[in-house]
Amino acid sequence: MTEQKTIPIVEAGQLVPEAGMLILGYMLHPNCERSAQQFTGILVEETIAKSNDPSYQPSAILEKLVDVKLIRRLMLTGQLAQRICANHARNGDGEFSKAAHVVSELNATNTTLSGDPLPTDADRLRNTFLKHRAVMHFWAASYYHYPQDDGTILTGMEAITEMLISPSFLGHFLSIAKQFEEVLAEAKPAACVWSATEPASEIWDLNQFPKMHVKRETPQAKEALRSYRSRKKY
Repeated sequence: MTEQKTIPIVEAGQLVPEAGMLILGYMLHPNCERSAQQFTGILVEETIAKSNDPSYQPSAILEKLVDVKLIRRLMLTGQLAQRICANHARNGDGEFSKAAHVVSELNATNTTLSGDPLPTDADRLRNTFLKHRAVMHFWAASYYHYPQDDGTILTGMEAITEMLISPSFLGHFLSIAKQFEEVLAEAKPAACVWSATEPASEIWDLNQFPKMHVKRETPQAKEALRSYRSRKKY
């Protein structure tokens, strides 16, 4: 049975000011609550310092705490989580290894803005997913495409950044995370899940936000599956 734990984003019926940063803290440190809280505290301090100092530079401790390579890998596991949910919706099986293979293949030639290759090894993606299983619904939500009024789309790090600073966007983000949380509970159950659904429901009517829809499989994904070979179950 899954143990559900609550991320404390609400206090006395009010959204705490650092709610988005708290979510990110748990997204990065799901297996150590103290680390999640400490990360949040430092991020809050840095945010205040940045707003008060025109010549602000990130502290050395913040630069050490932000593991860019891990975040890139977690963004890919967000794709993996989405694909598991889509597989489950289509045929009742999350097909974890197949999903990891497809994500790896589809991103194999992609690079970062600086030209570095993405960490697309399928085994590493599977292991990262399992290690962060308690918060994978948030990483799936971070890779969701959020249409904006000006016609642009927020996704990836842009979505995470917006979630940190915009309470209204945070509500949309958490509504999508809730939907992924529910599907993953069936498709790839976890021993423990960090959830923000209950406190978020005190602030927003999560049902008012758009529902996610499963898209048809792309020709590129179908082609990537051609090179898949079955392996032991995870």
